[in-house]
Amino acid sequence: MIELMNVSKEFEGNRLYDNFSLKIDDGEFVMVTGASGCGKTTLLNMIGAIEPPDSGTILVDSVDITKKKNQMPYLQQKVGFLFQNFALVENKTVSENLKIVRGAAKNAVPMEEALRRVGLEGRENTKIYKLSGGEQQRVAVARLMIKKGSIVLADEPTGSVDHKNGEQIMKLLEELHGEGKTILMVTHDLSLTHYATRVIELGK
Repeated sequence: MIELMNVSKEFEGNRLYDNFSLKIDDGEFVMVTGASGCGKTTLLNMIGAIEPPDSGTILVDSVDITKKKNQMPYLQQKVGFLFQNFALVENKTVSENLKIVRGAAKNAVPMEEALRRVGLEGRENTKIYKLSGGEQQRVAVARLMIKKGSIVLADEPTGSVDHKNGEQIMKLLEELHGEGKTILMVTHDLSLTHYATRVIELGK
């Protein structure tokens, strides 16, 4: 379970969160919506231990991830990220990008299986920059499958791809959710909220 307790966060003089509390149960698919600048990505970054809160506590399975000593095991073993800009090394091949996470993974899905599941079988030796945006995002989903953490944090994962590829990405996330992963996704696209088990609208 993910639990934020009395979290406060200010950014460039703007108070985004003030004693904010939230619980996300294991296995939920939660979507976070709201106007630009309301703190959607900041919330994701705090839960991902990328950005610390100014005050308050964030627990994941009863472990306080705001404490530095707990962050590396959390990042290596429990949480995976899916970003709008894909976060891949463009001049490296698909397999080289996937091997970056495979070394730290436990009980990882084999690379070949992950690529088959995302529709990129046989593309292991293709350079990332030669792939379309939709294909690059599917490589990023394959990376989540290989890492096999229990939490997926997705920041506008369909924001840089066309509608068809966006639907593919959502179907893959739905598949991961069906396998038991807890998914927290930020989106401005309200047409996607039917995939979620719960929707949180910030700024209301």
